[in-house]
Amino acid sequence: LANKENHLQKVRELFVRLGAGDEGGSITFQMLEESINSEAVHEYFQSLGLDIWDAWTFFRLLDEDGGGEVEVEEFLMGCLRLRGPATAIDMGKVLRDQNWLVQTLGQFSAYVEGELQQLKTMLEDE
Repeated sequence: LANKENHLQKVRELFVRLGAGDEGGSITFQMLEESINSEAVHEYFQSLGLDIWDAWTFFRLLDEDGGGEVEVEEFLMGCLRLRGPATAIDMGKVLRDQNWLVQTLGQFSAYVEGELQQLKTMLEDE
């Protein structure tokens, strides 16, 4: 518990450095991208065992609800989930992209099925 509180405090400090303002704020992709290469931010990620080479992918993995902002707790839990070898981030990206593809394919299939049904109905009416 003390370790989690320590990490949470470090994340809050990091958020202030990223421009989130108060300790309860959130960050956007733009805020992360502007600071991702700073020494303090880089050292923090290294201390967690994270090799951040793709800010956009990293942000998308943290922003699980897709709201365009990442809150402190969401950021901390995402970092802890992704720390370790770089392959963890790669796998996270693959899983997220796969979920998007499955959802999109389902929507497309439903659309095509509806269109085909309309064509069938039109041909039967002639």
